[in-house]
Amino acid sequence: MEQLKYSLGPFELFSAIIGGTPLILAAFLFYNPVASVADLAPIIQNSGSVAIAITLLFLSYIIGGTIQGLSWLYFIRLCKLFQKDYFYYGRLLRNRQQSLAHPNLEQQHFSEFEERMVLQLQDKVGIPQKLDWMDNRLKAFLRERNSPSVAKAETLIASHIMYRNLSLGCLVLAMVSLINSIRLRTLEPLLIVPLLGYTAYLMFLQSVSFKRWHNRTLILGFYFVVTQESNDGASQ
Repeated sequence: MEQLKYSLGPFELFSAIIGGTPLILAAFLFYNPVASVADLAPIIQNSGSVAIAITLLFLSYIIGGTIQGLSWLYFIRLCKLFQKDYFYYGRLLRNRQQSLAHPNLEQQHFSEFEERMVLQLQDKVGIPQKLDWMDNRLKAFLRERNSPSVAKAETLIASHIMYRNLSLGCLVLAMVSLINSIRLRTLEPLLIVPLLGYTAYLMFLQSVSFKRWHNRTLILGFYFVVTQESNDGASQ
């Protein structure tokens, strides 16, 4: 219950709000184009109120939650484009499984820890055809054993979602700035397009890191839980 409260608490709330903020700003600028960033200040000052602020926060939270499917597809496309692997061990688990199943294949170097880990994964949860399914299996296994690794992994995946939403939002902002530059026939919105594009890339890299840390937390949490259970069984 404590893990559930923590994963659905303020951290998840603020990560969703922050992730949806760039899209709120992009929608505002699309319908209210400005020639420069300085022109935003009087607009915000004139329309600022507590009711509007609360409404924008609520909308940002809703958008941050509803675009997760879209931002995941966006994340996967960028991973393929930039050849980024978001699994902590990369293809190691799959390669080691194949070498165990087919001894005649060319052998790769694996540490004793990696071999034990792969054997334990095969025995306890199985290694699925799609490695994306591995995290859900590990979470179910660890929740049954009340492992603290699940709560830590939930905070990491919330950060991953926030950064990938931010990356998508910055890219949309860059596209809106490009459109506004053409609509207003001014160069200033065009000048910030490269900056927004680079920011989107940095946010993407950060989302990859959090996804890898999330995967690492679950795998290592699984390994130490299984090892502890084996030691307890051997001592009885």
